[in-house]
Amino acid sequence: MVENIHALTTRSGSWQETTKLVDKLNRTLRGWANFFEVGTVSKAYRAIDNYTAVRLRRWLRFKHKVRRRRGGTYPPSHLYGHFGLVRLSRLGHDVPWVKA
Repeated sequence: MVENIHALTTRSGSWQETTKLVDKLNRTLRGWANFFEVGTVSKAYRAIDNYTAVRLRRWLRFKHKVRRRRGGTYPPSHLYGHFGLVRLSRLGHDVPWVKA
């Protein structure tokens, strides 16, 4: 999964729209979560969430040529709220795309 996220967020892909990239990331994350939802997955979900946020943040900084700032650029609320990135660790069984 880490390799897939890494491949989607390469610097050479900074030409694409942010919403398109987030859509691709969400599809990949949802598919992975549906496939591996059996068993204890909370640690894995947290690890993938953290890695995805770091990679997307780095990709956005490169795309918009923004340097790192104290306090951070693109806080999690912006990634998950504004861009709509899926947060696997917050998923419940009430989400329609998660199998019962």
